[in-house]
Amino acid sequence: MNVTVTGATGTLGLACIEMLVRAGHQVRAFVRDPAKFERLCSETRVEVVEGDILERATVAAALEMTDAAIHCVDFAPSQYSLNWEALRHLLEGLGPGKQLVYPGNVWVFGIPEAERLGPDHPKASPSRLGKVKADLEKAVTAKDGTVVRLPDVYGPGVYGGRLRSIFDRALAGKTLHIRGDLDRRWECLYIADAARALIAPLERPRARGVDYTAPGSAVITPREFASLIFQAAGHSPRIRRVPTGFHTIFQLLRREHRAQRELAYVDDLPILLDGTLIRQELGWVPEVDYRDGVKRTVKWIRGLSS
Repeated sequence: MNVTVTGATGTLGLACIEMLVRAGHQVRAFVRDPAKFERLCSETRVEVVEGDILERATVAAALEMTDAAIHCVDFAPSQYSLNWEALRHLLEGLGPGKQLVYPGNVWVFGIPEAERLGPDHPKASPSRLGKVKADLEKAVTAKDGTVVRLPDVYGPGVYGGRLRSIFDRALAGKTLHIRGDLDRRWECLYIADAARALIAPLERPRARGVDYTAPGSAVITPREFASLIFQAAGHSPRIRRVPTGFHTIFQLLRREHRAQRELAYVDDLPILLDGTLIRQELGWVPEVDYRDGVKRTVKWIRGLSS
């Protein structure tokens, strides 16, 4: 299958590229900066196409002879509305009959109404970003695309984000300041498992127009996960809770922090995803447990500086 990955220099995009090549697909990376992609990706069996997702013509050209696309572009919260333009260009470029897979996230949920949240759980986010994300997902499934909703991801190749900063501070033996309830029921997903979930719908007609949820390997708490990182790094845990509503003046002056402030409620809720449908229909289950995943991630981060 000929598959194009947008946002191929990002965390999910790079992981999908590697998993697609391993699965024997013909892979095209659509990127703004080919040099950056070549620095980040050692895989040579990839066609690299330069372009901007916000330019309709370059998107259409990149999608020629493509059977499917995995859309890993995700604009920063302060520019989140640009995701609509990007998605429109992608859907127009793919045309009818082609397959689209889109990563979702837990922003779309409000207060959980069940222990595990599956595709049918109400998308009732009180936040503006959550509502926009839910509408983007609806637009994908309305065009027979597939949404695969993921929790936070971690692992080799994750260069940014909140979980990566937790790894960096723990490896340095510094105190972690984690926002929200440290002992709530929580989950995250190893990056390779996330990539497998995103390529699982390919060549599966029954996945068209479907919304899947892909959970972590088990239920854990933020405190327990952080403690595993300290243990793998050879340091005693130093973890402190930051109250959910706490924001410094510096943070409030930054557009990114202002845009994400309304999502802070997620840090106090036990949002756990239900993997029943994706397991039954696509055969996907997470393979890497937290202890092994943390060890692999610590080894990778240390290797970056060696």
